[in-house]
Amino acid sequence: MRPRPGGFFTPANPSVTPQLGGVPGFRDLLPLEAEILREAQESLLAEMRRWGYRHVITPLVENMDVLDVGLGLEQRRRLFKFSDARGDVVALVGERTVPVARLVAGKLRSAALPLRLCYSGPVLSTDEGRFQQRRETYQVGAELIGASGPVADAEVIALAARCMEATGIRRYQIDVGHAEFFHGIMDAVKLPDGVKAAVRAALVARDFVALESLLEGTPLKSAEHELLLRFPALRGGPEILEAAGGLVRNRRSEAALTELAHVRELLVAHGIGDVVVLDLGAIRDFDYYTGVIFEGYGPDFGRPIAQGGRYDALLARFGRPAPATGFMIQLDLVSEMLTRAPRPPALPRIDAALAWSDPGLNTALRLGSTLRLFGMRAVVDTQPRSPAEAKAWWRAIGAANLVHCRSDATVSWTSEGQRSRSLPPEQVAGRLAGGVT
Repeated sequence: MRPRPGGFFTPANPSVTPQLGGVPGFRDLLPLEAEILREAQESLLAEMRRWGYRHVITPLVENMDVLDVGLGLEQRRRLFKFSDARGDVVALVGERTVPVARLVAGKLRSAALPLRLCYSGPVLSTDEGRFQQRRETYQVGAELIGASGPVADAEVIALAARCMEATGIRRYQIDVGHAEFFHGIMDAVKLPDGVKAAVRAALVARDFVALESLLEGTPLKSAEHELLLRFPALRGGPEILEAAGGLVRNRRSEAALTELAHVRELLVAHGIGDVVVLDLGAIRDFDYYTGVIFEGYGPDFGRPIAQGGRYDALLARFGRPAPATGFMIQLDLVSEMLTRAPRPPALPRIDAALAWSDPGLNTALRLGSTLRLFGMRAVVDTQPRSPAEAKAWWRAIGAANLVHCRSDATVSWTSEGQRSRSLPPEQVAGRLAGGVT
């Protein structure tokens, strides 16, 4: 969109047709999509609460001085940034772990650790490729702050698995790795920082052609060269830990392998050992990860639905040193997966369509209120209708029952496959609320 002559706050040109399709990279959610996403969000937050996580809400907008502390250069580059009326540079959040860290170091500074917090909300990026050709996505996440070690790591991974189940995903896989395994390897090889950054970027993108090209131009020994080329393929069951141990000769990577073995044992105790794959070649694109990292995948889905890991150094940047681990789930991908299922979700059906002729409006309004008190979905028409018009309206909105209110004393009740019956309105309310047709 080009700026209007004289600025954005000049009167609109009536001859210009508005973009009814919305802004590229952003999308409207229609009723079915919105309902699936909302139900998934509620299921996730309910599961997190069952594990003792408390819901917090942070703003969509953060000061850039906060994000400068928490994010790397590449992550900051992808943010929508602007100046507010005070002249402060602010940005729309591209992830929600940093805002939670700010909250814990600020308003929750006196709260005892460990803290179990969960959240939900949109995140945005100027890079359409980050969210599958979208610049906005919805996330639900959980953070365990103030707890270190394999027990905390295993709790968060197990919670992520149970959250995937809570949304209705029955077949899934959790890939578990360790950031320190890769860091140890990169410490051991003698390469310039720029080349190391390029190697890391190629591994994050799984661009093995670029990786091999980079390594060919380095003075690495054949064993180091082979290790970096084999690095992405180091995945499997517990046997991969022993195999990887024979390839590395540095304490940092060896400690990571020992910790991973312990975490896997705890995941077996959590009852999810059969869905865990150890992925030593996993690298995340956020700079703050320091330990165990993981991704969750659904059936026949090449993109991770859940992503998380340990970030022990992040809170210290905000002045409250504390170990931490957490994860987020991409609601958009959950919604897409459920929609592709053999039996995709359907919109919740309206229980009763309440039509009326002029003398029956007050009856329709009272009956609608009564049914809603019983937890039923009831829609009262906005205009009077004849019996034939009422039936056409009922079929159009797809309600389970039609109640045509013609007077204070009597209504006509029709349900699917049944003949119309004339009854007092209180009897209709009682039968509908009791599930009697």
